[in-house]
Amino acid sequence: MYKKHTKEEWEKAFKLYKEGLGSIAISRITGIAERYLRERCRQYDLTGLWYTERKKNVHSNARMKMAAVEAVERQSLSLDKITVKYGISHYCLQSWLSKFRHGGYEELLATKPRGRPPKVPKPKRTKGISELERLREENEYLKAENAYLKKLKALDQEESAEMFGIGPRSSTN
Repeated sequence: MYKKHTKEEWEKAFKLYKEGLGSIAISRITGIAERYLRERCRQYDLTGLWYTERKKNVHSNARMKMAAVEAVERQSLSLDKITVKYGISHYCLQSWLSKFRHGGYEELLATKPRGRPPKVPKPKRTKGISELERLREENEYLKAENAYLKKLKALDQEESAEMFGIGPRSSTN
């Protein structure tokens, strides 16, 4: 569960870090999760800045993804430096890297469709089928529909005959 911490809590954590305490001890004292403390300590060690405010949401675009991946792959910068530089999470950067390593820029920049998929499947494309093939399929469909309707009519007549006592199934006593 993510708990939003106050500026004072983060300042207290920074003071304890400056005194030489580790992230586990600071976590026990302040109640801030250890993983958040480790991340802030890493950022402080790299940049010299201690962030007391909550991180803003970063909306990535293709250019940012490509620059971050190139910084790791070609410039051999550490993941920590890149996450601080671009303001993204470790998880986000690692997922970009795995996509890039699996399928290159094409997979990295591919966007998946948003929202829930439709319940009704899309109709088949008949572009590649010749006119003769299409007519044969339609003819088969109509034959099956005709047979179904004949069977339905026969069942309906049989049911009405039983209801009125007409026909071979009715028994006379």
